[in-house]
Amino acid sequence: MIDAALQIASALSAFVVLLRAEPALGRMSGATHPVVRVSLWLLVVGAAARMGSIVLYGVVPPAYEVITAAGVALLLLCERRIRILVPPGRPRAHKGGRQ
Repeated sequence: MIDAALQIASALSAFVVLLRAEPALGRMSGATHPVVRVSLWLLVVGAAARMGSIVLYGVVPPAYEVITAAGVALLLLCERRIRILVPPGRPRAHKGGRQ
């Protein structure tokens, strides 16, 4: 029962990552910072590998991996302009882009 719950939670997290990160890769311009591009690419490849290992081989991921994957998926779903993520005293970017 726990194994099935871990598989479902991990597959759902991977699905969310694929749903949010893969289209973002296609929308990136040449001006996108390489670190952002590589990090999203790694997230997509990792999520696809996780889905494949669960679906094709029935792998049961460890609980700590499922918790980490769920955290990443939730970060991709949340609003990125939350004030709590910007340290106090640090200027925020204007609507037009970088300062």
